[in-house]
Amino acid sequence: MRRKALYLLAVVSVVVMMVALGGSQEIKGPRIEIDESNFDFGFAPEGTFMVHEYVIRNVGDEPLIIKRVRTTCGCTSAPVKKTRIDPGDSTTITIIFNSTRYFHKTSKAAIISTNDPTRPSEKITFIANMDTTSPRAITPEPRKINLGKGDTFKRTDSVFVQNISEQPVTLKLVDYYKEYLKEPLIKSQANPQVTGEVTIKPGEKAVIVVSVRDDLPPAEIVRASFTVAALDANGKEVTRITVPVFGITKK
Repeated sequence: MRRKALYLLAVVSVVVMMVALGGSQEIKGPRIEIDESNFDFGFAPEGTFMVHEYVIRNVGDEPLIIKRVRTTCGCTSAPVKKTRIDPGDSTTITIIFNSTRYFHKTSKAAIISTNDPTRPSEKITFIANMDTTSPRAITPEPRKINLGKGDTFKRTDSVFVQNISEQPVTLKLVDYYKEYLKEPLIKSQANPQVTGEVTIKPGEKAVIVVSVRDDLPPAEIVRASFTVAALDANGKEVTRITVPVFGITKK
């Protein structure tokens, strides 16, 4: 009986030690964490740029080093804000997609190589749909915003979004490129005092006002975009669209 008790005690001790070692291994070293590894641009125009930022965090206890970011297509670039991320800190990887000669739904990716020993290679992906024949609930006019360049550069412009479905929809801002843009403002065309998440009936329009940041340097090439979703009466997303914004600031 005593021998059995000693055996059980030894087994329990080994298990406790293994759990302790496993727990310590989990918190040691750099550890990558991605807030959102996939983004959907929704419907977007062909022949322009779409932009989205992915937040990369280090939840480990040693510096995380981003060694390389490789995209799966020449149509996509993925600049990194900083390659060394201290414990508890974060950085961003910006996906810039050139939709030229894309007339259908497509998905692309970027592969992130780091010094995280448990996850040395991670992937971020996006989806965009340039098919103009697919059914959707809303449509923008114009489909992209050209701010002009030099002396004709406009710091603020707008786009109309029409409900082309048979049901009321609520417009909600999903994303915008903060490096260049202020937060776009959605306004009801029928009642301009109503802003934020705006509900429009079939055939009605809303206005989205877009402004560039005040601190942009002169002669800066602006490549940005914002994404808006249409929600049904139950709050379920039925469509989303992305409107590119581009131009060159004054010298």
